[in-house]
This record gives sequence, structure tokens and C-alpha cells, in this order.
Amino acid sequence: MVLVTARTPRFRIEYVLALLTAAAAGYLMLPPSSTKLCPPFQSFRICDRNGQILREVLSRDYKTSIWVPLNRISPHIIDATIIEEDKRFFYHHGVDPIALFRALFENIKSGRIVSGGSTVTMQVAKMLLGLRTRNTLTKFCEIVYAFKLELHLSKRKILEIYLNRTPYGNQTYGVGAASSLYFRKPVRDLSTGEACILAVIPKSPTCLNPYTSPERVLRRKESLLMELLKRHRIDSLTFACALAESLNIQSRDYVFKAPHFVDYVLAAAEQDDITPHVNITTTLDLELEQNLEKLLVTTLALLAKYGVGQGAILVTSIETGEILAMVGSKNYYDECEGQVNGCLALRQPGSTIKPFLYTLALESGIPVSYVMPDTILEFRLADGSYFAPRNYGDRYHGPTRAREALASSFNVPAVYLLQKIGIERFHQFLRAMGFTSLAKETHFYGLSLSLGAGEVTLLDMVNGYRAIARHGLMSNVKVLRSTTAQSWPAFSPEAAAIITSILADNASRFKAFGDDSPLNLPFPCAAKTGTSKDFRDNWCIGFTRKYAVGVWVGNFDGSPMQGVSGISGAAPLFRDIMIELHRDAYPSRFEETPALDRQRICARSGKIPSRACPSLVEELFIPGTQPRDSCFVCGNRDRFAHYVYSDDPMQLKPLAILRPLEGDVYSLDPQVSTTAQAILLRATAAGSITEVVFRLDGQLLGTKHSPFELLWKPVPGEHKLIVLDREHSDRADSVSFRVH
Repeated sequence: MVLVTARTPRFRIEYVLALLTAAAAGYLMLPPSSTKLCPPFQSFRICDRNGQILREVLSRDYKTSIWVPLNRISPHIIDATIIEEDKRFFYHHGVDPIALFRALFENIKSGRIVSGGSTVTMQVAKMLLGLRTRNTLTKFCEIVYAFKLELHLSKRKILEIYLNRTPYGNQTYGVGAASSLYFRKPVRDLSTGEACILAVIPKSPTCLNPYTSPERVLRRKESLLMELLKRHRIDSLTFACALAESLNIQSRDYVFKAPHFVDYVLAAAEQDDITPHVNITTTLDLELEQNLEKLLVTTLALLAKYGVGQGAILVTSIETGEILAMVGSKNYYDECEGQVNGCLALRQPGSTIKPFLYTLALESGIPVSYVMPDTILEFRLADGSYFAPRNYGDRYHGPTRAREALASSFNVPAVYLLQKIGIERFHQFLRAMGFTSLAKETHFYGLSLSLGAGEVTLLDMVNGYRAIARHGLMSNVKVLRSTTAQSWPAFSPEAAAIITSILADNASRFKAFGDDSPLNLPFPCAAKTGTSKDFRDNWCIGFTRKYAVGVWVGNFDGSPMQGVSGISGAAPLFRDIMIELHRDAYPSRFEETPALDRQRICARSGKIPSRACPSLVEELFIPGTQPRDSCFVCGNRDRFAHYVYSDDPMQLKPLAILRPLEGDVYSLDPQVSTTAQAILLRATAAGSITEVVFRLDGQLLGTKHSPFELLWKPVPGEHKLIVLDREHSDRADSVSFRVH
């Protein structure tokens, strides 16, 4: 019993030592984690398309670091660092016993820790292990991990890790970032004197800060140069030249250009989980961006008296979708609202949404020769209420072809067209084009969707206009030059070509904007303005064959401007931008799709002209939508009105009520006797009908020959009027209206 108990502890100690030895050997044999060798922080630079720095973005730890391979680091900094930090670096295996004993002696002599005796490899081990305290245990861990590094990595790799991870002061890590900060040059271009300055800083980045202690840095530089000369790493001439170099430390320059765009790039990179490299080359043209920033400030200063406080500009390439300029507000540094990006803010687009409505109409077989009413109308909504759109300035133009209605931005024809096409179809069409912000149910927008009642971004609007310019092909915008964007068809090239011809047709917008509006540029340019309700938003969006441009002006808090419309607020700035973009060379004409058919039509009816037609115009048609009938309305006002106000203007009804129209609302004047007030009931009919019967709410009002008119004393309430052919009662028309 005594013999067993005496040998048991020894057996256990040997067993434990064997396990520890095996574990240590296994640990040393395992290569270090590759994730530890790479820096946990990496700052990067965002540059414009020409390489100009827009912003240097710190890592998540708010540190600046640029990883540089050893073969791109100046030999001067390598030699200076080795002499300063670890003279026997290439001769030991991670630990320098001479340095350790010297440090131990100095610490005992001083009574405190003044030196650690760490080699470059041990310092790398400390960085990789994340050790912050200095004691015997951490020193032991450094030594073990240093042996591990020497076992698996070459001396050059260890030196590369050290030079890229060691601190150089002022939140800067790595010799690449330090060279950029202090000397504004790549690390491969450092002189001997500059290399010595950087080499001495890691000893004590706080005490040897070139900005706060330049004299101390120069003394350490001189000492290091003498050591290099003594060890024959440099000759006497190099020593003299390096010693004579002044401490040419560059002032700290925080580059912060195109701030709204850079914020957008960073958000996009984070959302798409893009790993940033040392330099991120974006699509932005910094010179253009800065010119447009000045233009915006100048324009808003002129509009300030009208209550206009903010604006935004977006410029993209038609072909590639690259964002060339993104000015989100007039002053990014404004404490209240400067950092709001107007290119990404949700606003009501007003009439700039109409080109997409007319595009859908063309896709549905409705040509631009289609004649629609432009007069005061009321449209019955699904809930039984009525919607009465008004044109800008309360000006109306009677029967109007779709081309003029779009170019002149008439509101009533747009609502009329949306009712014909269907709100649901238009809503889904917009969603498919990328207007994801229109996320509410269709009934929420109603017929006002044709007038831009839904909220969208300037970015989405400009990209939608790009699709028109690109013959119906959609693609996402680009912010990085290294990425590619996939395209997909959103609508036909024929529809896109016709919409382009309308938006570029100055003659067609004459009725609304006159002959010399800001949209009448000296080169081919398709453009559309928009104004939201109560003058809260001004828009102007358009394109040439090379660029798509969007402008918004207004106020971020939604306060209304004082009577400023798109043509007077955003359009002049749009014009200036387009001229700036094309100052070197005017763009060529828009291409016309060969599949389109060009045909002369009657300017009034949109039909094949007859001898009675006073004016003719040339129009473009998608094959199969050309007019097949000759004009039969010119010279007959009633027949023209009949043609326009029938349920489907493409088909002429034999009998139609001209007054009242469906959904009309009449109000009795309380200041006038009811016996002195009357409503004119009026109808029109084909030549074969000679006599018609008027019935109101089932009661006979009278029988009339041409002209088919009858005065009726109004009675408050809902009414239904029926007019029918006396000879053939199956030929009839009916409308419902109200009297207040």
C-alpha cells in the first residue's frame, strides 16, 4: 500500500506533463488562423470615376488602415524598421534571448517595466492575440505564439503583417495609411528620411506624434539615420541628404466631397454586403458634381422670394445607368435638413408621371391621334363621390389629341385616359417599372394617380425616363464602375419612340408653355415638368441621347411655394444643367424606330383627312393603330363634339347627349329665383334621325327636331336623362347628373 501511494503522484505528474507537451506540440503544429492574419479593420477610399478621392472611410473601429503588400513597400522603411525594432530579426526564431535579458536587466534596474524585449514577431503575436496588458503571463503567450508564427510563416510575411498592423498614431494603423496621412504619397515612394520618421513612431505613437512633437521626432530620426550608417545600410551621401530633409509633414486634410452620393454608396454597399477594397471607384464625375452644386445654390437664391428653400439634382448616363452627379440638397452641412437627400426623398411627382400613363395607353392600342375632352368634367369614384380635375390656371382647350394633351400637360385628358385604361393596370405598370414606393392599395390612389398623387423618388423617376430613352429597356442605376446592370424590357421600343417624340416636340406644348419656354433647348431634348398639389413640389425630368437629368425644387418640410410651377421653378435649372452637360458638343437627334408608321391626319379629329379638314399634321403610329376612317367632323361642330364625348371616341354613336355630360353637377344660385334658372339639355344625332324624345327620370319632357335642344327648370336631386330616336327607340343615349 505504501509503495503504490508513493508512485501514484509521480505517475500522474508524468501523465499530465505528457498531455501538456502533446497539446503544446499540437498547438504549435496547427497553422495560425487566416482570419487573424488579415486585419479586422480596413479603411478604404471612395473615389470618383477619375480617381479623385471623395471620402476616406474609417473602419468600424474608427481607424485608418490600408493593407499594402511587402513588395510595394519602400526598402527604406523596411531597413529602418528592422534596425529600429529588431536588429536580429532575420537571425532568431521569433524570440531574441539577448533582447529579453537586456530588457529584464533594465526593468530590474528601474524598478518598473521600461522595456519588453519584444521582437517584431512577438509584436505581431501580441497584435494577433489582441493582448493589451503587460505582465509575465501575456509575455509567455507572446513567446509561444511567436514560435508558432515562425514555424508556419516566412520572415517576409511576418514583416508584412507587422508593417500593416502596427500603430502610427492619429488613429492610423499600417505604414500605407501612415504614408498617406503624413506625406500624401504611396509608401513605395518614401525617401530615406521619410522612412526613418515613420519607423520611429511605433515605439511611442503618442510621444512621437509628428503633429505635436516634431522636434522629438527629428531627434529620433537623426539617431536612426546614424545607426543605419553605422551598420552600412546607407552611405554617407544618403545620410547627409536624409539628415537635411525637413519634417515636411502634411496637415490633416479631411476629404468630404459629394457627401449625399457617398452616403448613398455606403448604404448600398452595406445593403448588398459588398466588401470594400482599398479604393472604391464610383461612377461620379466630381467636376460635374461640384458645378451642379453651385448651379443649385444660385438657382435657389433666385427662387427664395417665392418660398423655395431646397432642391435636388440627379444626372445619369442613358446607356450605362451610371450616376454622374447626385446633389441631394443645397448644403449638406445645414444642421436642420442638409443631410436629407432630395434624390431619395418621397415626393409627389405631379405631371412628370404622365409619360408613363401615355406609354401604357400606346401599349394598349390607343394612338396619340386619340381625341379626348379637355373641359371641366366630374368623374364618379368607386365610393360614389366625384372627382373633378382642373387644368393648371383653369384653362381648357376642348377636344384635344393625346399628343398635345401630354406635351402641354393637360390634367383632364390624363384622368379621362386613366379611367379608360384602368387604375389597377396603371398601378401595376408603375410597380413593374420599379416604383416600389407606390405600395398602397390601388383604391388609395384612385384617378389622381394620373396626376402624380403617389409618392416616388427622383431617382426612380429619372431611371423611368431612362427606360423611355433606351427604347423601353429598364436597368438599375450604377454607383460602382466595377458592377454591371442587367436590362429587361418594360414596354415596346415603338411606344418609347413615340413618347420621346412628344416630349421633344416644342410645337405640341405651345398651348401650355408658349414657343420660348425653358424646355425649348438648342438641341434635341425630351423633357416634362410637374407640379404637385398646392405648389409643394416642382419637377423637371428629361433626357438627350446621352444623359438623363432630374431636378426637384421645393421644401423638405412640405410647405408650399408661392405660385412656382415646374416650368418656372425646376425647368430653368434643368435647362442650365443640360447646356452644361453638352457645352462641348450638342447631342444628335433621337433615333426613330423603323417599325413606326408615319401618316398625315386631320389635326382636329385625328382621322384620315378629308377635303373639309382645315389643318393637317404628321403623326407616328404603332402598326395596327393607324386611323382607318376618313374625317367626318370638320365643318360640323356638333358632330365633332359628339365624336369626342361619346363613351368611346374611337366609335361614333348614332345618338349622343352633349349636355349634361355623365356625372355633371349643377348648383342653383340662391340669389336668383328658381323660376328664372334653367338647364339646357342638348343632343346630337346622325343625319338619318330627324326627331328625338327627351325623358327625365322616366317622365316625358318633350320631342324635338334639329337642333335637339330643350330647356328644363332644374329640381334638386339625382336625375337620369334619356334621349332616344322617335322612330327607332333602340337608338338612345343616357346620362346621370345632379342638381344641388
